[in-house]
Amino acid sequence: MRYSIFKKILVALLLLEIVSIKANPGDTTWVTIYNQRKIMAYGNYDTTATLPTGIRYRKMRLHYILGRYVCPTSEQYCGSWDYTTQIYAKPVGKDTVEIARVITPYATDWIATNRKHDYVIEVSDYAKSLEGPTGFRFVYSGYSWGFTVTLKLELIEGVPPMDAIAAKNIYDGYFAYGKLADPIENHLTAKTFSYTTPAANIFLKNSVSGHGADDADCAEFCSKYYDLKINNINVAQKQLWRNDCGLNNVYPQTGTWIYDRANWCPGAVVWPIYHDLTPLTSANTTFTTDVDMQPYTAATQTNASAGYQFTSQMITYSAANHTLDLSIEDIISPSKNENYYRSNPRCNNPVIKIKNVGTTAITNAVFNYGSVSAPLTYTWTGNLNFLDETLVTFPPSLSIYTNNISSTFQASIFSVNGTTDQNAFNNMYTSQTSSIGIFPADFVIKIYTNNATSTIIPFNETSYKLFDQNNNIVIERDSIPNLSNKIDTVHLAPGCYKLVVDDSGCDGYKFWANPGAGNGNVRFENLAGTNVFYNPNGDIGCQSTKYFIVANTTGMPENVARQNEIDIYPNPASGKAYLKLDLVKNQSLNYKITDVTGKIVQQHTLDKFNAVYETVDISELKSGIYFVTVELENNVSVTKKLIIQN
Repeated sequence: MRYSIFKKILVALLLLEIVSIKANPGDTTWVTIYNQRKIMAYGNYDTTATLPTGIRYRKMRLHYILGRYVCPTSEQYCGSWDYTTQIYAKPVGKDTVEIARVITPYATDWIATNRKHDYVIEVSDYAKSLEGPTGFRFVYSGYSWGFTVTLKLELIEGVPPMDAIAAKNIYDGYFAYGKLADPIENHLTAKTFSYTTPAANIFLKNSVSGHGADDADCAEFCSKYYDLKINNINVAQKQLWRNDCGLNNVYPQTGTWIYDRANWCPGAVVWPIYHDLTPLTSANTTFTTDVDMQPYTAATQTNASAGYQFTSQMITYSAANHTLDLSIEDIISPSKNENYYRSNPRCNNPVIKIKNVGTTAITNAVFNYGSVSAPLTYTWTGNLNFLDETLVTFPPSLSIYTNNISSTFQASIFSVNGTTDQNAFNNMYTSQTSSIGIFPADFVIKIYTNNATSTIIPFNETSYKLFDQNNNIVIERDSIPNLSNKIDTVHLAPGCYKLVVDDSGCDGYKFWANPGAGNGNVRFENLAGTNVFYNPNGDIGCQSTKYFIVANTTGMPENVARQNEIDIYPNPASGKAYLKLDLVKNQSLNYKITDVTGKIVQQHTLDKFNAVYETVDISELKSGIYFVTVELENNVSVTKKLIIQN
């Protein structure tokens, strides 16, 4: 008996120790829901997971990691194109709620290029739906497949800005748009709600994306709005259109990723739309909410199958937990985070995202940033109200990058409104940085334009600007005629520089879906024209940015900056193509051609050389998309897409 009592006391003490350890703010728990689950058919993929209970989380994030797998050669429906995916939580005794929606990218080259992507989505709204034994459903709406999905919850302990109370559905489904026999308003009807204390803040959260196309390209390619009514009074209007697909951070893709769409882009999260209903409602009082789509009737009713995937939820929270609380939400740059791919790597002006999670308006904040051992200081001023976000751009900071190696960048809050922040656990953020290319001080910039004329000015769509580290323009070139060369010789002082190439048509200067425009080119060469050390992919969408450093040295060897240049042309090709190889040094290499399933259809070895044009016989290959992978020494490989039209 005495042993039994002692054993119970010991177990109790151990449990108390575990609870104490787990209660530390900032501790992070990871829960894996799916691990590289192969998506092999249209439909639902269900599973369950046991989530922690009784723990308060400052932040809850879903990591949606998308990858590819090699399909069987007999599988014809393995395209890995842009499809709607939804993740639902199915808590016991509560509403089944969509917690995230992601549109897959055109990823037919992901196997050849060994790519994947980690989408990070805030899911703190669903704290009460994500505890204990919970069902999960991954919905895949594509008719072809080939993706893998990994879902992980990142649960960061601490006091949240507000405590989530409940998430309840208003609308959830795919509703036809413009169909007289079944108008969308039959489904978007007025609903009555109420809430009680301790709920003090209430939000309507809409996740909406338009899909399919009728004779007028609605709903996917037409911009429409909805009106939000509370108690039958219009309180907000929202345009359902995403106009930045050509700036997608998942690029380049193998399909029409650049075209703007009805509130979504291929390879992007469908970000929800929030409406704060707190000022319009009160506890213990009923109210009605109603969403009305812009009136529309499809011209041809037999083709009125397009519509909107509509998920609306009522999210309730407690009162705010802090009065003065500024949070560093993320580091945009410098960072290796692939969700900020276009902003990195950079060598000046670090950028962070901050959010006011306290009720007091924030008008100034002092930040430390840079290296941990020798941080720099910056004072931000503005006006940030409760739950507002903004970006903070620090002054030029080349000293952070002078070592030109991968390292850790840190940003922290020193003071807010001239005093101490109430909550220190969201005041620091770190990121991993990448090395920056070192270029020579004297070189030549060459731009060759394609045949695409701008609708804004009667010249080519492509232009560029070169900025120094103080954002002064060193060179600006626009109004360039079609199918022409523009050559600039530059002599740069030591420092950080940024090349911005813009395309007003948002289809780059080399886009596979517009072969009539031809292929443009942007390249950096040494003064003798014998080395090409920067030659970016022309499939840039609206813009590309390249940061580089000119070092404070003299007589720097040009091969420090030189890169291996590999290309295949013409593209599209028929019968034969040419593999252009301009390498840093003599070496042997292998190259292979694979189809979209990853099957090798050709493979060759080339003897030692550093520059050659290799003829590639493609006469026996069927028309379609292929990938040419060149394997260099030191396990370096470069993959180029090749379109064959035999």
